[in-house]
Amino acid sequence: MKTSPHERMVVDVEYAVADGERLLLDLYIPEGSGPHPVSLWVHGGAWLFGDRYSGATSFAAELAERGVAIASIDYRLGEAGAFPASIDDVRAAVRWLRAHGARHGLAIARIGAWGASAGGHLSLMAALDPRGDRIDAVVDFFGPTDLVARLARTELEREILPDPPDARYLRTTVKTLDRNRARAASPLYQCLDQAPPTLLVHGDRDQQIPLDQSLRMHQALVAAGRDAQLLVLGGAGHEDARFQQPWVLDTTAAFLRHHLTR
Repeated sequence: MKTSPHERMVVDVEYAVADGERLLLDLYIPEGSGPHPVSLWVHGGAWLFGDRYSGATSFAAELAERGVAIASIDYRLGEAGAFPASIDDVRAAVRWLRAHGARHGLAIARIGAWGASAGGHLSLMAALDPRGDRIDAVVDFFGPTDLVARLARTELEREILPDPPDARYLRTTVKTLDRNRARAASPLYQCLDQAPPTLLVHGDRDQQIPLDQSLRMHQALVAAGRDAQLLVLGGAGHEDARFQQPWVLDTTAAFLRHHLTR
């Protein structure tokens, strides 16, 4: 653990060791004495690529400028991070924040999780996990919520189309899909009765994760009586620069501050 040249950052913090792999996070801390509301940032990359620097400037640092501390985390990728290992890593980061966040001026009574694409999926899954490590607010930027639907194929499609990253994440193939495992790894099929306040943000031109994935998740959360908001960005594709617009970041920060400081 060390302090970066930016006095409001703490970098290279080991928050867990999983199967011999050191998992690190960087803290982006707002100006002022605090305690500051805090959320994880969980990067995307199809559960295969990326690191805690992915989106750090455009998302993590921008939220710190808006008064929300961000813990940008690494998690296990590829085979090492296949379901459910990477979800366990997100939960371990929450435990680290609750145990050590106060010494960095963070308000640890309530903790958020925010991620994009695969990171949005992991944030939702960790927030809906019934085993504890409570997450008090979750923001999902264009993450997949129904892996069963994403892996559904016609007989011809199963023969000619390559398997998507979702199949590798589940350690399966489209031809031999274990639907029960796909459901177990899908936020849409978790028990939503205790879901925390949720903000879903998605573009209506997303060709990788269709908007329907967030629409159906929002509908399910509302049907369960939970606090759920859906923000659709017109004309935005996957990982679109429109998600970095100041008003989108203002909305995200306001949502997290509201639910983490009540």
